[in-house]
Amino acid sequence: MPEGIPKTKTSPLSTPNTGRRYLRCKTRHHGVGHSVPSHVRKPVKIKRVLIENFCCLRSLDVSFDSITSLIGPTGVGKSTVLRALDWFFNGEKGGSLGEEDVHSAAETNRIRVEVEFDGLTASDRAALGHYAPEGVESLSIWRTWENGEDRITGKALAYPPFERIRQGAGSRERTAAYKALRDQDPELGLPAVRSWEAAEAEMRAWEAAHRERLTEAEVEGTHFFGFAGQGLLGKLIDFVFISADLRAYEETDDSKASVVGRILEHAVDRSEAEAQFTAIDEDAQAAREKVHKEIYGPVLAKLSGALSQEVGRFTIGRHVVVTPTAQVPKRTRTAFVVNIRDGAALTPVRRQGHGFQRALIIAALRYLSECRRPETGTRSLCLAIEEPELFQHPAQTAVFAQVLRSLVESAEDQTQVMYATHSPVFIDPSDYQQVRRLYRAVGGDHPEVCLLGLTEAELRLSLDGHLQEKSISRRGATRYVKNLAEALFANVAVVVEGATDESVLVAFAERQGFHLGAEGICVMNAEGKDNMILCHAILTGFGVRCYLVFDADTGPKNLADPQKQEKVRASAGKNTKIFGYLGIPAEARPATKCEATYTVFGDDLETYLKEDWPAWNARRQELIAQATGYIDGKHVPTYAEAARSASGEPKLLHGLLENVRGMAAQPTPRT
Repeated sequence: MPEGIPKTKTSPLSTPNTGRRYLRCKTRHHGVGHSVPSHVRKPVKIKRVLIENFCCLRSLDVSFDSITSLIGPTGVGKSTVLRALDWFFNGEKGGSLGEEDVHSAAETNRIRVEVEFDGLTASDRAALGHYAPEGVESLSIWRTWENGEDRITGKALAYPPFERIRQGAGSRERTAAYKALRDQDPELGLPAVRSWEAAEAEMRAWEAAHRERLTEAEVEGTHFFGFAGQGLLGKLIDFVFISADLRAYEETDDSKASVVGRILEHAVDRSEAEAQFTAIDEDAQAAREKVHKEIYGPVLAKLSGALSQEVGRFTIGRHVVVTPTAQVPKRTRTAFVVNIRDGAALTPVRRQGHGFQRALIIAALRYLSECRRPETGTRSLCLAIEEPELFQHPAQTAVFAQVLRSLVESAEDQTQVMYATHSPVFIDPSDYQQVRRLYRAVGGDHPEVCLLGLTEAELRLSLDGHLQEKSISRRGATRYVKNLAEALFANVAVVVEGATDESVLVAFAERQGFHLGAEGICVMNAEGKDNMILCHAILTGFGVRCYLVFDADTGPKNLADPQKQEKVRASAGKNTKIFGYLGIPAEARPATKCEATYTVFGDDLETYLKEDWPAWNARRQELIAQATGYIDGKHVPTYAEAARSASGEPKLLHGLLENVRGMAAQPTPRT
């Protein structure tokens, strides 16, 4: 596989087997003074995620863009990627992990999710402290669950002798070790201290001033991660996971964890109201004390005197004093409720249909992205959505796809979107670099989930010598080939030149009783022979096997026509390119034939059908004569219906289908 393609691999980051859960931080450095200026940095984003032994994912390395589309068959693990991230950011709020969540092939009961962040700003580094000093380009944090036990540790640049001191048993021992090091190595210039806190502060200051003497070391870092590891990280990036089974009315509760709660946190300033409520409480307390004094005062004074007199019978010099206590009612936080007005009816969200609830969540997310109050200007919002097309009308699905993309474009790059989808509507073929295709590779006792992605550099490399770079960079095929996105979901794509070829092959398969879609086969119209090589390269880059079907346009019919000689010469050049790309002996004027990876027609498909399948042409003429809405000429519905209902046995089409179905039956190899 070319270097750079996201693929399954084992993490180079080792975690000691201590039977606990870890949160670690690893920084990547590019030398002091060589960092990108903070004013040109973008807010911190998720760059890549490495998931190990989480449910069905044994080891999966996923890179992320501003928009990332996770595709693949049902049950392959797309949603598991998002759920692993949700566990990383939000802990076990959605349910605790157990041994059943560990991959069946794992050697230990350990789950680990590592996330690499990039785009660190000056404020990010200020918040991270010695975990991300100047010169740091990226930051990696990983979280591990093992046998239900928790522990938080981290990695940062540190001076090794200081780390040995920090590993002492207690404050007294560590302070003594600091003083011993100060006496042994006076060149360090460490000042005298009286407490461990002062010693730690002096060591941190020394490390900040002597970066060149630091090495990467494991350190205790609970203050960095906060409770459950999410304190500081939550200030840098706000991660929101919308699962397929999430109900909108659960997200309209006014709580800090809900979408509406986060909107209110950023959009509603409660300070003025809270100040007025405080003043009201103070006035009410003063009024209570006045009532107590006027009503209870005389009675309690009399009671206090009587009790004091009785107590005086047993002791001398002590008096009983009874006073009222003004109980201050505990003021509850102002809560907000979301209802839906439909005409004259005002109903709660839970009474709405699934489609509307899903639309409400997406609308709330969009508003959240636009109204967030960035205290430092760098906090990012990451939206992870499982099946955004769920419960939506087809037209509304297209709107949702546009909205999700607009979130990134309109949020000044402070929003990152990722989703797991089964809908080609959410795939933009012109941005194929944003797609991650998951598949299950067979072999061994445990099927393994693998992943493929494709960058433009990798595409250029695969097409070197076969296609001009401008044809790749202008993305004509990827932008205008309508069902290229659909083909990315297939196991095998039959790439044809035009709509007629597509309709005839699909109809002929139906005539044979084959359900191509059920077998993972998609017939894709490349919108012309010029796009076939590029489409083939993109699809194979994502692991989709391709079968080419094209017209040579150099057969007897065209050769006999003097007016088509220029077309024949142009077609001969295109044929040579296609054969060269496929890695087989080039033919400028091939004869009609069906091979394992391609089928070519000497003239074109229409000529083959008329000459080698007479029953098809007869049926076509019959349909025209019946005047049932079909017209004469090259008409797609007429050609398709004739292929679906004509008698006879065209051997070449049978061979084509068998080759394609055989290709689909092949197991997906591990990459």
